[in-house]
Amino acid sequence: MKKLLLAVLFTVSFLPILGLQQVFAVDGDLYVSSRFNDKVLRYDRDDGSFIEAFVDTDDNGGLDEPVGLVFGGTDGNLYVASRATDQILRYDRNTGAFMDAFVDTDDNGGLDEPVDLVFGPDGKLYVTSALTDQVLRYDGANGDFIDAFVDTDDNGGLDEPRALTFGPDGHLYVASRVTNQVLRYDGANGSFMDVFVAAFSGGLDVPRGLVFGGPDGNLYVTSWATDKVLRYDKDTGIFIDAFVDTDDNGGLDAPWDLVFGGSDGNLYVIGHRADGVLRFDKDNGDFIDTFVPSGSGGLDAPFGLVFKPIAAPPVGGELLPIELTSLLLAGAQTPIAWMMYAFSALGIGAFLFTRNPNNVRNVKVILQDYLDRFSKD
Repeated sequence: MKKLLLAVLFTVSFLPILGLQQVFAVDGDLYVSSRFNDKVLRYDRDDGSFIEAFVDTDDNGGLDEPVGLVFGGTDGNLYVASRATDQILRYDRNTGAFMDAFVDTDDNGGLDEPVDLVFGPDGKLYVTSALTDQVLRYDGANGDFIDAFVDTDDNGGLDEPRALTFGPDGHLYVASRVTNQVLRYDGANGSFMDVFVAAFSGGLDVPRGLVFGGPDGNLYVTSWATDKVLRYDKDTGIFIDAFVDTDDNGGLDAPWDLVFGGSDGNLYVIGHRADGVLRFDKDNGDFIDTFVPSGSGGLDAPFGLVFKPIAAPPVGGELLPIELTSLLLAGAQTPIAWMMYAFSALGIGAFLFTRNPNNVRNVKVILQDYLDRFSKD
């Protein structure tokens, strides 16, 4: 019973309410796409040690040049962009077993060289189509093609789109590789809004990955040709600084994808040419260590990375971390009361802070996951 109480205390103290964006619980391992050997590799979230080939060649469903990857959708499974086959393949979130071609060639809307993917606030799947200069949208439940959300007649000059993400304003941001820009599109209809990050701003040269995150919530973009991570104001797109600069980048070479996460919330960046993952301090960008060493577990030309959530993210909502420890301390007197407070207060908090009833379900699933596992000890 003591462990049950500790589990709830830990959850309440540190657990963020999960929304649709790529936000991860603190105990999720790191998953990295290994492009040149068609695998997705799994690493320990604490020390970066290799665990397994989560998606291996004997059961990868024809995965060829895996690039972007995300846990999400209505089922919380793993979705991977198969660049060479123009598909989005789905794998079981627990075992890595191949499930199906979620987006297949017979109904992909002209998808040509998919690179990155994200589930949007509407629960739909958005994928960059690099060779057609589009962002295509698919049904989040069955993968059916819906439309060209960002099309060539109103794409603002998008040229070879790479990474994409929905920002805190609900709009879609896309890295335009050839024009060295980050473009913004209306999150409701895909119409072009503006050039959010101007060409070569702050020395941006071949943008590959982008994420809103860190303690300040600003936009961080990998500059592939200059081996830097650049930071831009989340509201204006104005250049702030080289968050990771060449004088302290730990040998970062050809940075690709990036994410804030893990057990420490720091910044993790793919070093494409060095076949590794580097870690940087979330507050100041200082190099910490090479989290995943070069070639660990057979890593070859890494592209995308993601920390696995412990529960399927809900459809809609946003990340709103809340601290409810003091609230619980005020009223809970027994282990049972602690659990009741945790379920009710976190659930109510999820609804009040996000206005999204789906998050109530999600919080309960996360808590139950902890309780189930700790009760076995």
